[in-house]
Amino acid sequence: MANSDVIISNLDNIFSGKLSLKRFYQSYGSGSEDRNIEEWNSKSTAMVVKGSGSKVVLKPRIKSKQEREHLAKETEKFYNKNKEEIEKKIIEYLEPDSPVVFSAEVSKRGDSGSSVNFFNLRVFKEGKESGNPILSILFQAKGLSNGEGGKRSDPHELMTACLILEMNKVNVSQLNSKTGEAHDKDIKQLVDKLATTASKVQGSAGLDGFYLDRDKQDPDVVNLAKAISVSNYILDEIGSGKVKTVWQTGTKWAAEVKKFNIKRDEIKNYNSSDIIIKFETSGPTEATHYWGLSLKKRGITSGKPDVEPTLLNKPLMGSRGFIEKKLRSMPGGPAAVSKIENAKLKFFRGAIKQKTKLTEYKGKSIDKMPIKEVLKVVDTLFTERTDKSNMLRGQGEYRSNPNIYFKAIDEVFMKNFNNNREFFEDFLDLIFKIKLDAYLTDTSFHFSLITGTGDYKNGKVMEVHPPLEKEGRTTSEIFRKLFEDPDNTSYKIIQQDNKKHAFEPGATAAKLFYTMLIGKKNPIAIVDLEVRYKGALTSEPQFQVFMSVRQNNFSQLYKKIASTKTFGPDRWK
Repeated sequence: MANSDVIISNLDNIFSGKLSLKRFYQSYGSGSEDRNIEEWNSKSTAMVVKGSGSKVVLKPRIKSKQEREHLAKETEKFYNKNKEEIEKKIIEYLEPDSPVVFSAEVSKRGDSGSSVNFFNLRVFKEGKESGNPILSILFQAKGLSNGEGGKRSDPHELMTACLILEMNKVNVSQLNSKTGEAHDKDIKQLVDKLATTASKVQGSAGLDGFYLDRDKQDPDVVNLAKAISVSNYILDEIGSGKVKTVWQTGTKWAAEVKKFNIKRDEIKNYNSSDIIIKFETSGPTEATHYWGLSLKKRGITSGKPDVEPTLLNKPLMGSRGFIEKKLRSMPGGPAAVSKIENAKLKFFRGAIKQKTKLTEYKGKSIDKMPIKEVLKVVDTLFTERTDKSNMLRGQGEYRSNPNIYFKAIDEVFMKNFNNNREFFEDFLDLIFKIKLDAYLTDTSFHFSLITGTGDYKNGKVMEVHPPLEKEGRTTSEIFRKLFEDPDNTSYKIIQQDNKKHAFEPGATAAKLFYTMLIGKKNPIAIVDLEVRYKGALTSEPQFQVFMSVRQNNFSQLYKKIASTKTFGPDRWK
């Protein structure tokens, strides 16, 4: 057996316990969206590839290209920390016939000519280090959206739509009762069948994401589990009703459902349904219903569902910035926008001077550079993750250039939107569509925010938990009561507990952290907000919105109110 085959067959034995690659990647991917890594599966032929000669290529899929560079360095640290044990294990399974030496480095010599750094671990026969290695293990990260054959769509919406259209309630326990080839065969047959159904979903998009490899032998079981979480629940709720049509809305709203795609202000698609299900009920309550689902998803860690995913990503400022648009329509707002813009220019000019130790850059005075040019320069200069973070937090060598830009954003945001009921109504409506019923009076349409919950454990066990539903009319009812209650005259924005803003001493993240609360006594924490750069510094910082996990939060209130409502098939009566 070739050395590469030996290593591939024994990956889980070599990297076990504290050496577990799944645990390492899971730890690395937690706490930062850019670091998101698809769950490691050593049995996946897309994640573990036999290269030419003695080469083994490990391909964890991570979201951000900049983080792929950082992951290579963290992999090197992981190896150096556990060097003795890893080398001992490799030798144990490799069983070389003579002494060997190990060589480890971060490099760009990949199997695909990639310009992205990766970690390369090579094994040579002692005394023959200048020759070919007897084994190479390349830890070569790929983009989270990429399959083996290149860019890959997120299949969650289409998988969900296909399962619902087929009215296929999947018996997960039965799937998991099988092992080995029988287990893999059943899952592949299920995905193959969904792939044939995809063309029957109106406006279908995402079929190329059903498989992780170009040969369509390796189904995306992680997304399948999340889709089953949603579809099994939806089919239970529909009960004896018959599904007639399912639409995806991402590319186009079909003629029959276009009437539900209302516009509000400058929001082109106020109705945020990703898929719409047309189904019919019979008997005394015979009717045709349209159910719009805004789909989210989350994984499962150590048997427990992960926190609820991001609800909204929106630019803060600029032509598409939600906050700038609000400010420009308010008294004193244009001046507030100018305050932020001036602070931004001054801060980033200072960052360039701190980085270069010069007052000119490529023959131009830094203090005279316009903002567009300044942003291009900082985006070029600050590519290394830690350096960029230090700059945005005014730490390390950038201590003399505090982040007056984020400080200005914080001052303007708090002054204009704290205890501003109109802002709360508009912003929360943008997230939860709480006025949808008012704009859309057709009672045959129903709306829900649904978060599928599922994962694939160790490449062997499909984990599927019930999804979270925020039913539209119940959500609207709760917010109406919150806004109408005379005791709820307080609409507070506060800094998140135990979190420091980027401009504050001791900040550990280049972000601003807020919580929106409604109420005076025992206020309800609705959502948590984070302001951060999501990539290039030439782009605008973004608002990221999450369900608040603070005590006495909206999710808890929704659960309490929903428990008094009728769900299941009787909800349609």
